[in-house]
Amino acid sequence: MNWKKSFLVSIISFTFLTALAMGCNKVQETPTPQPTGPQLTETAQIAYIGNEACQACHTDTFNNVTHTKHFSAFKPLSDYPLDKPLTSVTIFDAANTEKPTSTTLDLSQAKVYGVMMDDYIIAEIPAAAGFKEKIYRVGALKKVDDKWTVEAPKQNDIDKDGKPDWTAEKFTCGKCHAPGIEKASPTVGISCESCHGPAGNHASATDKKGTMSLETAKNSCLDCHKSDPTKDAQGNFTASNHYGTRNFFASKHAQSSQLNQCLTCHSAHKANASGALLVADKPTDICVKCHAGKTFDLEKLMWKNPTDPNAHFTKDHSFGAIKYEDLQDDAATKPIEIKNPTVIELIKKLLPDLAK
Repeated sequence: MNWKKSFLVSIISFTFLTALAMGCNKVQETPTPQPTGPQLTETAQIAYIGNEACQACHTDTFNNVTHTKHFSAFKPLSDYPLDKPLTSVTIFDAANTEKPTSTTLDLSQAKVYGVMMDDYIIAEIPAAAGFKEKIYRVGALKKVDDKWTVEAPKQNDIDKDGKPDWTAEKFTCGKCHAPGIEKASPTVGISCESCHGPAGNHASATDKKGTMSLETAKNSCLDCHKSDPTKDAQGNFTASNHYGTRNFFASKHAQSSQLNQCLTCHSAHKANASGALLVADKPTDICVKCHAGKTFDLEKLMWKNPTDPNAHFTKDHSFGAIKYEDLQDDAATKPIEIKNPTVIELIKKLLPDLAK
């Protein structure tokens, strides 16, 4: 074989071996297929840090808040001088309707969160008691002269022995009256974070801007002060009595894009001379800012629930769009029933999801 032919054979052999090696490398370098389904990721939870952290920087605002009804809606039991020391009581689980369940609860040693609305003592029932729930209204306060007496929240003959029993009543009010309990916040009552959201990031951030949402705070009012009607088991519409702002959805204020919604009339942080969260001492002074030259009788425009014996529910906020006498309510029943076809059509128009 001459040298030219030998050189040609060498070139062909080298090319073949190189191609073979590259092909092998391609097989080895093929990436491992990755899963295509949804991946589980952990979302970091922002901590609730309590009012004291807010007070350090927002001192004036916080001091104003301390004079509001929100701030005093849930207070420590130590704020109430008792007529005698707390003792042990035999207490029954009102949430257990299947069988009588009781335990001996030492109120002086129980985990007491505080007192709601100067009335109910809120505490934990130990898990060993076998109660249906964890947190209950375990006592009620009654003021006599300058002291407070601890009584049963309610009394019923649970064990059918002919005697009234001290009952632990369900704590269904916590989401609004003591939201900090559910969030494990150092401030168990209505706090800055109840409206603004958890402040853990805000307090630790170098740049304080944008770490808490003012939009969240503005929209938080209706989380507790629900305006929309509800439906009962029979499909009847009923006005929301307990939450206040009743029927605001029907007012022209609710449909207006020119208003700052609740914060047009209400203050978030400072009470007026009457202790109400209003931007003026006289409510009608707020009205004339937009409705100059008009007079308003709010007792007629904002009716109260006539079936509530305590008259403690907030007035109607439809401002005349829905009048009580037009609802065809049965005054003998506690709910405010909406039977008027015109009002029902209004609900269907403005609240189509509720009407389904």
